[in-house]
Amino acid sequence: MGFTVTGQSGVQVAIGVSSPNRPQYMAIGSGSGAVLFADVALAYETSRRAPTSTSIALTNQITYVGDWNSVEMSGTNLKEFAMFTESIDDTGSCWNREGFTGVDFDGTNELQVQVNYEVY
Repeated sequence: MGFTVTGQSGVQVAIGVSSPNRPQYMAIGSGSGAVLFADVALAYETSRRAPTSTSIALTNQITYVGDWNSVEMSGTNLKEFAMFTESIDDTGSCWNREGFTGVDFDGTNELQVQVNYEVY
C-alpha cells in the first residue's frame, strides 16, 4: 500500500493545525543521558512554551520555531530539547527528544530551536 500525496497532506494538516494531540509546546533542558525511543520527558526540563511560529511550507512538512532571549538563557547549560502536546510536565506527551553535548549560555546568547516533522 502506498501513501498518497493527499494522505500526506491530511496527516500534515492534522498534526499542524487540527489535532488536539499535536505538538503544541517546546521545552529545553539541561539533563543528560542517552535519548531513547521510550523517552516520555526531558531528563531535566528548564523551560517550556508554545512555539514562536508554526509553518506549513510543503504539503508534507511542518516546522515549529521556538525562541528564548539572552536573559532567559543566562547560566543555562543546554543539553536537550523536545516537543510536547501539553503545557505542563505530562508524562507521555513527548513527541521527540534531542540530546547533545552541553552548550553554555553566559547571558549574551539567545536561542532559537527549529523542529521539522516531515511525512514521507
